[in-house]
Amino acid sequence: MSTSYDPSIFHPDTPYTVGVELEVRLVDRQSMKPANRSPYLFERIPEALAPHVHKELLQSMIEIVTPVTPDAHTAAEFMMDALHTLRTIGEGDGIALAALATHPFERKEDNQRFPDPRYDALAEELQIVLQNFLISGLHIHIALPDETAAIRAYNASIRYLPLFLALSANSPFTLGEDTGLQSYRSKIFERLPRAGIPEYFATYREYCTLIDTLMDNGAIESIKDVWWDVRIHQKFGTIELRVSDAFYDRERLERIVLFYQALVRYAADHAEPREYYQLTKQNKWNAIRHGLDGRFMDGERNGTIREKIIEMTDRFETKGIFAELGAPEGAEAIRELTEQETIAQKLRRIYNETGDFGAVIREEIIK
Repeated sequence: MSTSYDPSIFHPDTPYTVGVELEVRLVDRQSMKPANRSPYLFERIPEALAPHVHKELLQSMIEIVTPVTPDAHTAAEFMMDALHTLRTIGEGDGIALAALATHPFERKEDNQRFPDPRYDALAEELQIVLQNFLISGLHIHIALPDETAAIRAYNASIRYLPLFLALSANSPFTLGEDTGLQSYRSKIFERLPRAGIPEYFATYREYCTLIDTLMDNGAIESIKDVWWDVRIHQKFGTIELRVSDAFYDRERLERIVLFYQALVRYAADHAEPREYYQLTKQNKWNAIRHGLDGRFMDGERNGTIREKIIEMTDRFETKGIFAELGAPEGAEAIRELTEQETIAQKLRRIYNETGDFGAVIREEIIK
């Protein structure tokens, strides 16, 4: 039987450090269609950056992975520097990089899968579900000091998934249509067999028991085959938030990462009560459909997602968490973010004004 239970993976000496992963699409600068040219980039990436740029399922996609960083600001700076380096390389072959959670008009026929035995096995198992898996996301890793903090951060993340989805919502279009949603990527992702909202666990050992069961029965080979909206990463000793859409906005990136870092730090000392699955599912739908204006059901209270973000931000500030994380001005920055239109709203506005999906894509191109 597998034994994934290993408390030594955690980081008692360097807790709450940060890592960020961003999936980015490659598009042709003229047609704005997907460009299956990631091998071109991989052949030209500087040696120092190469370990931080990974292949993905599609040749029209790459993933940028930051090193372990002390804070959200450093992670965002590394990400932007990497994107700008890759943008310059792509210009040599007419490639643009675009942080598109969904491409507005691509079809599956526009893409080629990256040759890899793992991707081949996934394609055989998932069939049409994987063929239509044309999405990009943002993943945030926060290091955990111990297994108690890990399971508390995991359960708190489930409860507050809609907040991070609303802040990052960036996928209103697909297949040449306006979906009417702010994050259609989320609905595509939920089609996978091990994706979406996971279940609560009382202890980290209980979490590991489920992972072992999945491994022992051949459903997964490792934790990387678990695609939940949040997971405890048993290789890195982190909590990994996976619910967010990909986007290109340095300030938004820094603020969302900081907000999640603060939630994880707060959760280490404050166990959240278990929430009914259907409430979490409804709250997530409200974020998918309405973004920050969606309702957030929280016990007997029923305000907006925007109001819940502000409430949580105020709570973290009162507890001194932002100051502890080296971002004493972070609370005000997050509150300011809630006053802005979501990215999905901005993209929908651009399309309504221009009738041009090319203009939508150009808004998301790394500059």
